[in-house]
Amino acid sequence: MHDFGRQADQEGGFLRIEAPVEAPVRPAAETDMAGPADLRAAPLPPAPQAEDIWLKCWLAAYAPGDPSGLDGLPVLLRRSGLSALWLKVLQSPTNLQTPRYEAAPQTVADPARLKRALKRHCAAGLVLEYLPQSDIAAIRSHLQTSGLRTLAMPTAAVPITDCNQSFDHFLQQRSKRERQRSRRLLRLTDEANCPLRFSLITQADQVAASAEQCLRLEQASWKGREGTAILGTPAHAHFYRTLAQSLAVAGLLRLALLHDRDGQLVAFELCMVWDRRLIALKTSCSEQHLDLSPGHVLALAHIRHCCADPAIDLYDVTGNGLRPAPHLLRYADRQELLWRAVVFAPGWRGHALHALWQARLHLRSVKRFVAKQRR
Repeated sequence: MHDFGRQADQEGGFLRIEAPVEAPVRPAAETDMAGPADLRAAPLPPAPQAEDIWLKCWLAAYAPGDPSGLDGLPVLLRRSGLSALWLKVLQSPTNLQTPRYEAAPQTVADPARLKRALKRHCAAGLVLEYLPQSDIAAIRSHLQTSGLRTLAMPTAAVPITDCNQSFDHFLQQRSKRERQRSRRLLRLTDEANCPLRFSLITQADQVAASAEQCLRLEQASWKGREGTAILGTPAHAHFYRTLAQSLAVAGLLRLALLHDRDGQLVAFELCMVWDRRLIALKTSCSEQHLDLSPGHVLALAHIRHCCADPAIDLYDVTGNGLRPAPHLLRYADRQELLWRAVVFAPGWRGHALHALWQARLHLRSVKRFVAKQRR
C-alpha cells in the first residue's frame, strides 16, 4: 500500500522539472598498449565515483563503529519523533548534497533482507531522504508485492542553472535590470586593479589548507554564532575534511574562492562533481565585505566558469525546503523537486510511525492554512 504526500500542489509558483541524469562517466581502461601481450599493462580500475566517496566518508564520520552500514545496508540507526515519543528508524546517509545517491533503491531491492534488518534493530521503518522522482518509482516497484507500506512526500526544491549554454546566453535570459547588475558585479573581478579575485582549486595538494580557511570563514559568520557551522560539530568537520580531500584525489572537487586585494578569503563555494552536475556542498562569505556582494560575485564567476567547462551540465546550489531563499533563485533556470520516502515496518512499530508521519503532514497543512489566513 502506498500513500502520497499532497504538499506538491500547494507549493506552486515555479517550474519543477526532473532533469535526466546521465550515467556516471568512467575513464576507459588503458588495455591496448604497444608491445607483447605478456608485457601489456593491466587494465586500470574504474575511478571512484561521487556516490562511493560520499558513502565511505559519511559512514567513517557518523558510524565509525560499522563502516559498512547496518547488516550490509548503507543506512544508519536514528531516532524519529518528538522528545518524549520517539521510535528507532533506519536512515539513509543522505542530505541535500546527495540528490543522486544511487544506493537508495538498492536498499529496498531485497524486501526480505530489509524486513530482517528492521526486525533485528527493532526499527519502525526506513527513511530515505532527498530522492529524485525516479527513485520513488523504483522503490515502489521493489516493494509492490512485499506488503510494506510506503509514504512519499516532497521535501525540497533545488534551484538549478543550465550550463549547456554560453554565459552570454545565460545573461540574456535575465531581466535587463539583472543583466546590468550581473555585469557590474563581474567587473569587480575582471577589471584592472579589481578589488576581488576569483580562483578555482581542484588539485589534492592544495585542498587541505584552502579547506581550513573556508571552514574558519564559515565559523566567523552568522552560522558560527548560531551554532550551525561545520566546525561546531566534530563529526561534521571530520566528514567535510575527508570528503574534500577524497573528492580532490578523484578529480571531483571544485573549490571556488574569492579573495580581496590583500589575499584575504572573502567567499567560497565547496562543490563536488556528481554525474556532470556541480553540487554546492557548503558556501559562505565574509561579513566584512558585504558591501561588495561577494556571494553573488562568486556565484556569477563560478557559473561563467561552468558554462565554459565541458564536464559540467548543471550548477546546483541546493537549499532546504520547498520554498528556496530568494538569493538562491536569482540565477536559477528551473527547480527540481526532491522527495522523502518512508517504508514502514510490519507490526505495531510501523503502525505507530505511520500515524506519527500522518500527524506531521496534517500539522503542516494546518500551519500553512493559518499562515495564509494571516496574510
